[in-house]
Amino acid sequence: MPEQHLLRQFLLLAFALLLPCFALWSAASAWLAIPAIGFTNIILTGWLPDFVAGVYVQGSEALLVTRFGELDGRLVAAERAGDTIGYLLDHRILSYSMPFYAALHFATPGDRRPGSFFAGLVVLYLLLVAGMVCLSLKDLMVNLGNVFLQHPTAGVPPANLIALAYQLNVLILPTLAPVLLWAWQSRNTPLLQPMINPHTQESTP
Repeated sequence: MPEQHLLRQFLLLAFALLLPCFALWSAASAWLAIPAIGFTNIILTGWLPDFVAGVYVQGSEALLVTRFGELDGRLVAAERAGDTIGYLLDHRILSYSMPFYAALHFATPGDRRPGSFFAGLVVLYLLLVAGMVCLSLKDLMVNLGNVFLQHPTAGVPPANLIALAYQLNVLILPTLAPVLLWAWQSRNTPLLQPMINPHTQESTP
C-alpha cells in the first residue's frame, strides 16, 4: 500500500538524518544555548534574587551561581564565607529535542510552509528555557534544602511542585515535545493524513 511505502521511506530517512542532525547539534550546542542561558539568568535573578546571583556561560555548560558560600560546613551568605557556591547545568540534556525534531521534520514527505520548521524550533527553544529554570530550581532545592524551601518571602514553589516540573520539563518533554510538535505540523501530509482520517480515501470517488 502507498501508506506503508511512505512509512518505510520516512523511517529510513529519519534514521539516516539522525546522525548528521545530532552531529551538527553537538558542534553548535554550546553556542545555541547562550541566549537560553541569558533568559534563564533574567528569570531567576528577577524571581529569586535572594538565592541566585546569576546564571552564566561556563565552557560548554551553564553555571548557576548562588548567593551562598560554605563556612565550617554550614551555608552562610557569600559575603561572610568569602566565596560562592555554584552548580553546573548541562543544557544538552534539554536541547537534544531540536536535532530529534529536525530529523523528523526533514524526513517527512509533502510540501509544507517553509516557516514551519523555524516555528517548531522557537517552541522547542522556549521549552529549553523552561527546562533550564526547572533544572535550576531542582539544584537549589536539593543543595540548599530548607534554606531555600522555607524562605518566608521569596515565593519558592513547594518541593513537590518543583519535583513534578523537573520531571516534566527535563525528563519527559525533551523527548515527547518534538514528536508531538512534528505530528501536529505534519497532520496534513501524505504520511499522517491517512492515519488521521482513514476513511477519506475510501469515500473519494
